[in-house]
Parts: sequence; structure tokens; C-alpha cells
Amino acid sequence: MSLKKIFIEANNANPADFLPLLVDNEKVGIIAIENCEMLADYGFILEKKSNSGQEHFVWQAKKTEQENSAFISEITAKMRSDGIITGWRDELYPLSKNYLSPPKALIERAAVPLFGATGFGIHLNGLLRQGGEIYMWLGKRSLNKQTSPGKWDQIAAGGLPYGISVFENMQKECAEEAGISRGLSQNAYSVGVCNYFRRIKLGIRADQMFIYDLWLDESFVPQNIDGEVEKFELRPLRQIIEELRENTEEIKYNSAIVIVDCALRHGIIPPEDAEYAELCAARYARNFWLKDFSVFY
Repeated sequence: MSLKKIFIEANNANPADFLPLLVDNEKVGIIAIENCEMLADYGFILEKKSNSGQEHFVWQAKKTEQENSAFISEITAKMRSDGIITGWRDELYPLSKNYLSPPKALIERAAVPLFGATGFGIHLNGLLRQGGEIYMWLGKRSLNKQTSPGKWDQIAAGGLPYGISVFENMQKECAEEAGISRGLSQNAYSVGVCNYFRRIKLGIRADQMFIYDLWLDESFVPQNIDGEVEKFELRPLRQIIEELRENTEEIKYNSAIVIVDCALRHGIIPPEDAEYAELCAARYARNFWLKDFSVFY
């Protein structure tokens, strides 16, 4: 069966339902049009404007990031008490043009989809070679997790809060989720990014995942430290891909994207595969073959 369904599921947002959010003439988020009135009720007033035929929302921000952050914090706290925002994390994420841009505001992680800010995260592939095959460690998420409980995930993965570097965060997640020492995770190397645009009840998951590969030897066995992983399994990467062709339900949807990316990079899915070119493009959802999100960023 097709692997494209992984990307269809992850990129189920319809661009027609959203408009870009501009702050100080920079696109920093994606607002669901249907949420505009609700946001206004809580004091977050948006003005719809048009530039060269492209409509967008403009928020007249305060003078400083600190003022913006305090203002949005008050709004989101009210939304939390009213049951609109759930899964509060006490982690701050940037409302910014991109990862390197100074944030216009810092917002609670659980509120990120409401403003359509890019939710940054890291995923690490724990790999080893055995008998001519590439194997991958998978971790089964705890049933107590707020998102995707009981689903299979990378050996280590997590959100990227503001104020910590990508590499530092990767090492932190490795230690907490899989018992990978800093000395060992130091050998992980960056292999790129994947992104997706997923419609959820609150708004949109416009996420970007920083991906790392880490080659492990046969003697290493992951051990969960923070209680977020029920168990680990080591499977041939080729087998995982075949399982994904038949059933995507057991693996977390964004982790499935990272697995396909890994298989493409390591030749498990070769250029001769009928879906090869489409899968390569689909990893970067701004060029997704079914939808064009380029107008947002």
C-alpha cells in the first residue's frame, strides 16, 4: 500500500481555512479564520488586510517582546480556565518568523496551535547495522502521555522550548527518554528537517522537526528514565517501512514522517520506488503535492 497516506494524515489542514498572522510586517503564525472572533472576545484583536491580493491578519503588538508575552499569557491563562486550551505544559515557545529570528512573544506550548506558531521539536533515530541490515530502535509512548499515548515513536524525541539549543535539547531528550549518555549522544549528527501542517481542534500544528541520526552498537540497550516510554523494540528499518505501508495507526504520525525520511536517506526506499519523488517532496510540507503552504512563510 501507499506511504503517501502518512503525509496526507499529517497534512490535513486546508490552507483556505487559515490566514497568515503578521506582527511588525513579519509572518509569525497561521490563524484559523473561524477562531478570529473567539480571540477578539479574549482581547486579541486581529485586523484583516490585503497585500497584492493576499489576505492576512495583523496584530498591533506592544512595544517589546516582554509586553507581548505578558499580554498573551493573560489571554491564554483565561482560555485555560475556560477549558479552551488543554494540556498545559509550562513551556514557552517563540512566536517568530523562524527558528533564528527574535521572538515577537513567548507563548505557552499548549497554545501554540491557536496562534499557528511553528512548533519546533527534535527527533533522534537510534540506528545500528546488523547482518547487512539497518535496524532502528523504537520507543512505545507511555499511556499517560498527553499526546499519542501508546504509539510507537523514535528512541528519543521531544518539543524544543525557547532558550535551549537544538543540540542541547536533543541530548537532554536522549538522556531522559532512553538513558543515552551525553558522551554517546555527542556523536549524533544533524540530517535535516521535516515539517507538516496538521489541523487540530484548537488551530493548526505547523511544526518543524530537527532530525538527528545516532549510530549505536549492539551492546547498547535503551533504558527510559523519565517514565514517558513503556518499552523499546529494535526492528529492521525495512520491516518498519513495510509495516507502515499496511498500517499507520501504531506509529505516531510525525514519527512516521521521520522514519520515511530515514529510509529515503539510507536507500531503504530507492529511486526505483514508484512513490520516491513524491515522498521526497512530501517531507517538506511547504512543497506538499496536495497543498501549497508557501503563502504562509
